[in-house]
Order: sequence, then structure tokens, then C-alpha cells
Amino acid sequence: MNAISSARIVDLDSEGLVKNHARSTDALHAGRHSEALALSRLSAVLQTSIELSEIISLFFREIQRVVAADGISFEHTPYKFTYQLGTPKGRASHYRIQTDSDYLGDLTLYRKSRDFTPCDLEKLDRMVTSLVFPLRNGLRYHEAVRASLTDGLTGAGNRIGLDSILSREVEQASRYNHPLSVMILDLDFFKNINDSHGHAVGDHVLKTIAGTIQNSSRNADMIFRYGGEEFVILLNKTDVAGAKIGAERIRQIIERTNISLGALKIKVTASIGVASLCHGEDRESLLRRADKALYCAKHSGRNQVTLAEPSLANA
Repeated sequence: MNAISSARIVDLDSEGLVKNHARSTDALHAGRHSEALALSRLSAVLQTSIELSEIISLFFREIQRVVAADGISFEHTPYKFTYQLGTPKGRASHYRIQTDSDYLGDLTLYRKSRDFTPCDLEKLDRMVTSLVFPLRNGLRYHEAVRASLTDGLTGAGNRIGLDSILSREVEQASRYNHPLSVMILDLDFFKNINDSHGHAVGDHVLKTIAGTIQNSSRNADMIFRYGGEEFVILLNKTDVAGAKIGAERIRQIIERTNISLGALKIKVTASIGVASLCHGEDRESLLRRADKALYCAKHSGRNQVTLAEPSLANA
């Protein structure tokens, strides 16, 4: 169990941040020249990236020049970003980093065998202050990237995000011989909902179903809106048998879901095609087989799960 040796808040307005940093640097030059150089170096190094994970990695590497630390963790819950390095357990010093206008995340530094000393904490306080501007820039960049890969209506990933992530997952699954499966899910007779009740109701149904899929999936599964009423669920380290079980569970949950909008009550069902990555298969072939399985499910009566045939190379 981690023991918190300190819990601190870096809470600075932008003007005060610059003044405090300048005063700290002046004091360090007067008394601790090597630490002043380390702080100056840290500030320069942190300006070399706007990727959040790289910013945290650079920070961890640089503070280890001044203060012994075995691990670091950073979390920004609203942006769903978590990152860890080293051994994140032991004695801990926690920082909640914020300015007058921005919450910038929670940072925790760890040491395995002993507490951080008061001298260590003074050094860390000064060094954590250097994170404020880089973190602000990194979070804005992270959110911009996330928004570009997210479907604005449902909050699921979009087609661009699917193309990027699926390519990466197929490559890693092939390299490390891990199973990888996909589902393509289509809402049955969805056009009738739009035609009968309007697109606003249709949008409400899509948002509800996207949330239902997310809540019915594992944290490791990734959900994407593939088309109008189609969703792709990417299941890492899952073979076709596990994917079939997951798909059937999602199908049943959707079938039991009651969607309400005022006095209007709507029931929907879904057809699902499932495919598991075959040896040597690429992303396009995997999706094509799942899509063909979906087509079979819809033409066999809908509201069912169909498994894809193996790729021709593996038949």
C-alpha cells in the first residue's frame, strides 16, 4: 500500500508563476548553483514536446538528476489520460497542479524505501512548477487530437480514429501473435425510426446505444462509429470464441434496452458480424470479413450474431 508522505497543490496564477519561478531561480543561483542549472535545464527540456506522455517522461528523467525517485504517475481524469513510468509504488508525494483558470492534472512521485525529505520536497516543489506551462500546452494538444478522432454525436471513436488504431492493433497482434477480433454492429430497421419520429429521435437512439455498447464492453475494448447506424467494436487479445460471447451479450443487452424520449418508447435490435484476425491478414481484409458476416446476419433474419468465414489464405 502506498504511503503518502506529502500532498501538495501547485496553484498559481500565470503572472505569479513567472515571478515565483524567477525568484526561485535567483535564490538557487545564490546558494545552490547546480540545482539552479538543473531547473534551467528542466525548463528548456520541457519545451521540446507537446505530447503529454513525452512531457511526463522528460520531467521524470530530469528530476532524477536532482532527487532520487523510483516512479511517477500522472492522471487527468476529465481528459481520460493516465500515464506511469518506473515503479509507481512506495512512499509517495502527490501534487494537484492547477492555475487560476485551469486544472492541469494530478502528479505523484514515488520512492520505494524511504520518505522524501523536507529538502527533497522543496526541490520537487520548484521543479513541479516548471510543468505548468508545458502541461497546459500538452493538454490542449491532447484534447485537439482526441476531438479529431471522436464522433461528435455519440462520443465513440470516428472513422479516422478506427483506421489509425486498427492499423496499429493489427500490426501488434501480428508481431506478438496475439488474438484480435472485431465486431461490426448495425441497428436493425434504423431508417424506420428516422422516417417515423425524425432525426432528433434517431440521434437520441444512436447516443443511447453507443453508451450501452460502451457500458457492456471491457475497458480495453474500443468503440467506433463506422457509419450512420453502424458501430465497430475492437477487441484486443480476444479470439473468435470470446468475441462471439461478447457480441451475443451486447446483442441481448440492446434487445432489452428501453429507450425513452418523453412519452415515446422505442425498442431496437442489432445484427452483429464477428471476425478474428487470421495469420498474415491486413486491416482491410479483417473488416471486410466482419462486414460480410454482418450482411449474412441481416439477411438471415436480423437480431443475431454471425461469425465470419476464415480468410482465403487460412481456409
